[in-house]
Amino acid sequence: MLENEFTAKRLEEAVNHVLDNFQYKELNVSDIIKFDRRVKLYTGNEFVKAQMSGIHPSEFERREIDGTLYWVKKVDLLNLKL
Repeated sequence: MLENEFTAKRLEEAVNHVLDNFQYKELNVSDIIKFDRRVKLYTGNEFVKAQMSGIHPSEFERREIDGTLYWVKKVDLLNLKL
């Protein structure tokens, strides 16, 4: 789990996700480890490059983290219910 950079909060979220969505009779550790709530944060330059590659700016939402502006795809936020 250390190799996957699991924090206590991430582990708790992964376990809760598996408990809410588990479909099989037997639980494996991999069911917990494969859960990931991280999203890609786009810098200003990456945001511009994404637009140049055809992604419309309305597909992103701006977020400020520790005083730095980032852009996140809205679909990623919806998929993770953030």
